[in-house]
Amino acid sequence: MLILGASFYGAMAQQDKFFGEKLSVPKIPPRGEKIKVLIVSDATNEIDDVWAISLALLYTERFEIVGFVGSNYDHTHSGIGPKSVGMSVREINRILARAGMPRGYPVLHGAHPMQYEFMPSKSEGVDFIVEQALLCSPENPLWVVGLGSATDLASTYLTNPRIANRVVMFWHARTENTWPHRAHNYNIKGDMHAARMMFHAPFPLVLFDTGTHLYAGPIEETREHVRPYGPLGEYLYEYRLKNSYYLDPKKGYFDLGDIAALLDPDIATWEEIDCPTVTYYMDYDFKKTNGKILRCKYVDRDKTFQYFYDGLKRHHESGD
Repeated sequence: MLILGASFYGAMAQQDKFFGEKLSVPKIPPRGEKIKVLIVSDATNEIDDVWAISLALLYTERFEIVGFVGSNYDHTHSGIGPKSVGMSVREINRILARAGMPRGYPVLHGAHPMQYEFMPSKSEGVDFIVEQALLCSPENPLWVVGLGSATDLASTYLTNPRIANRVVMFWHARTENTWPHRAHNYNIKGDMHAARMMFHAPFPLVLFDTGTHLYAGPIEETREHVRPYGPLGEYLYEYRLKNSYYLDPKKGYFDLGDIAALLDPDIATWEEIDCPTVTYYMDYDFKKTNGKILRCKYVDRDKTFQYFYDGLKRHHESGD
């Protein structure tokens, strides 16, 4: 009985530590204010990451980018999981080179998926996020923009919980087709321990829960508005030619919406909601909530792409 009691109270203490109520609800800074961001991306996984990173680089007057972390992703049919982090890092460096910024920002290797629920995965990327977060404050936090699995975001908090009030986690966890019932999408299945931690830890969270409708448009649109504008434009155009999936006019550029919504919050629709807890079966539980979060549920497709085209043209013409 004593052993059972100790186990019970130990479990309660663990729950108190890692299921702390969200500290605050994030407020997206209005246009004209600068945001300090660190982008975590599984860059080689999808074409949308390539465009999303490029959009951030095109608007340095809005984004003070402190660096990038290449994150893990998994395709078991090609055995890509163990190689994914290195591939993400290489792709981010290629984008920086095409944008004329080959040494402009640090690019670090992220972690492999968490093996245990409360045990962080270690990596130079996780250490870098902690380091950068500790340089920030609640008044001027670091916005950690996660475009892939939650591994590096959750591991950062588990490595050093002191960062909880110095960061805003802005995570692409597009569950719009299963909301508000299940936490289910590609980024979530890549590391379910980390995904649950995003809702259960006390740091502020923006849930980017949309983007399916951000269609690429016909290849002619990309040829006209992207290809003519320097090495970056040519690279992005050629990227669409890699396979028929990317050429489909209905191909979603999901992650592009995260950066666009941060760039101009007025083109997105936001709601402050109760933060659900998440069961081991990845069901949302609104009977047991954990404070409040900010959810992005829509971003304008045409305005998103117009920002991209305008930024790319300006970048090319300025010679940056």
